[in-house]
Amino acid sequence: MMQTTGLQDLERPLPEACPQCILVVDDHEAVLQGTVPILRAQYPAAQIMTARDRATAWQLGQAELPELVVVDLSIPETVGGKASPSIGLNLLEQLMTLLPAPNVLVMTASVTALMRIRPKINTYGGGFAALDKANPLEAMAGLIDIAMRGAVHLPGLLRSRAAFEPDWLDLLHYRFEEGWTDRAIAKHLDISERTIRNYWVRIQDCLGIRDEPGLDSRVKIEIEARRLGLLG
Repeated sequence: MMQTTGLQDLERPLPEACPQCILVVDDHEAVLQGTVPILRAQYPAAQIMTARDRATAWQLGQAELPELVVVDLSIPETVGGKASPSIGLNLLEQLMTLLPAPNVLVMTASVTALMRIRPKINTYGGGFAALDKANPLEAMAGLIDIAMRGAVHLPGLLRSRAAFEPDWLDLLHYRFEEGWTDRAIAKHLDISERTIRNYWVRIQDCLGIRDEPGLDSRVKIEIEARRLGLLG
């Protein structure tokens, strides 16, 4: 295996990605058993590595610099740990810093969690595609071709929510993960409390949540945001 490039090696030429080297990350053995044969059929000469947790995947990514990464977002930090889309997003952001930039296919049931890194996807140097696991596994082959060409393809649901602003994600984080009040959030973001109230209305509309007598819309927002992977 190649040695990980350290800070002391920055003056050296950048290493090349391992040609036809593929890293598959998923904590479900059954999924790996379905994914790997499809990849082998599509790329018979490829070296295919698998990982079931973030720590192992990141170690392999640094060491081998794969040309393609196929990753689920809901993975544990280490084998046997609790899986979470936030851990997968953390791995994805790490892998997207590698040079040369690997092409990426995300296959996940939490595809809308990718809204949290949309700006990074838009400026990413490699190809990037995403597939909702509700789709047949055979759809993977076509999306891999798209990613390997260096193009970006996101599911319709994610594209339809493209108007979900970064400040709205910050609002969700500070309210539901940090427990801040609207006033504290407004002060931190350097905006007015009225703007914060408007954000809540727009978030509710974007998530398709209706006002219902006797029900707290903020609670419904939190439930839907967690379901979509917008919160950890």
